[in-house]
Amino acid sequence: MPIDAATVRDTALDYAIRTLWALVVVVIAFVLARAARATTMRSLTRHRAHVNATVLLGNLAQVLVLVVGLLAVLAIYTQGAFGWILTSFSVIGIVVGLSLQDILKNFFAGIWVLVERPFRIGDTIQVGVHLGEVREISFRTTQLRTPDGLEVIVPNASLMTDAVVNLSRHPTRRSAIWLELPVDEAGGIDEAVREALAATGAAEDPGPVIALRSASGGMARFQVTFWANDQEAAIAAALAALQARFPQGEVHGA
Repeated sequence: MPIDAATVRDTALDYAIRTLWALVVVVIAFVLARAARATTMRSLTRHRAHVNATVLLGNLAQVLVLVVGLLAVLAIYTQGAFGWILTSFSVIGIVVGLSLQDILKNFFAGIWVLVERPFRIGDTIQVGVHLGEVREISFRTTQLRTPDGLEVIVPNASLMTDAVVNLSRHPTRRSAIWLELPVDEAGGIDEAVREALAATGAAEDPGPVIALRSASGGMARFQVTFWANDQEAAIAAALAALQARFPQGEVHGA
């Protein structure tokens, strides 16, 4: 079959124009990809996100722009067949997403933890029934070390569905003890309790609160609440200090 020179010329011209547009799209895609990466990393750095998450999300933003540019180049060259190609990619993406949904769920939860930073390495947290010090945060799991030395690996997806208690974020906590005194010995108790607690590690602000809860049989029952950083040590010291200050009374934990 003879080759039609006009058809060859038109085809070559058509593909030359497509190639020119494709080159323009590639250049724009590379420029936008670099800008997207820099902008994303700059924004995350301002929010003090974890360095690993900053680099990862910056790279993901760059790759996303490059993928859009690649699809635009395919659309330029394939034209009518582009819809079929895009549908094929969509079906493959859905199949892969469904088969890896647990892994992807933990992965994106890990990104959330590294960006939002609800806790940091060294914090003591409680997730469900697990309590321990955060030793490592990865994109799929968070490792805790329990008080008895066990290592607990928590899937990051659990951090988005379960309540997370950060015991290190606000170390000053309220404690309470009970003090029972004969009614005739209860005069000036507020000042006496504050003086007794002054050397126990109890916080001055907010200060201790002494509340009369009941009085019967010649005994008055007071609830003493106070705030301290080391709760267990402060309670032990407070019990000893109040028992020494009020030997005629009874002191016990709440």
